[in-house]
Amino acid sequence: MDAKEKINTILCDALSDCANLVGGNSFLLRKIHSKLPTEAVHMNIENGDFLLVSQLLNAIGNILQFDEENQVCTAVVGSGFANMNPALVVAMMEDQTLYLAAYAKEGLIKQHTAEKALKNIVDSLQMLEQKADRKSVV
Repeated sequence: MDAKEKINTILCDALSDCANLVGGNSFLLRKIHSKLPTEAVHMNIENGDFLLVSQLLNAIGNILQFDEENQVCTAVVGSGFANMNPALVVAMMEDQTLYLAAYAKEGLIKQHTAEKALKNIVDSLQMLEQKADRKSVV
């Protein structure tokens, strides 16, 4: 299974789990979800903090994979309208650069789920860094 198929499977599983919570037919919805286009958004942060991002992903979502040695973390987080659309977020640190990628299924009404997921993570990171800066000044 290539990366694109794996991402599609993870997103369809997450959407089916959401459907199960509200009593939907997960098999039927899984077939529909697999046909939806996948939105992908990428971002790089110079001198990013991999462990801080991993902790943040753990706080706001469900960690699927955490590899501290290779510095890769994968999680499913809520995003889109009312945080009801799952997004797959991958964080990877390489050569002092933190690479972030978000993937999400988009239906007829575009929610920009992947874009909102990354924006939420970056905004939260900036807030945490500001708090840390204030504490170090005191």
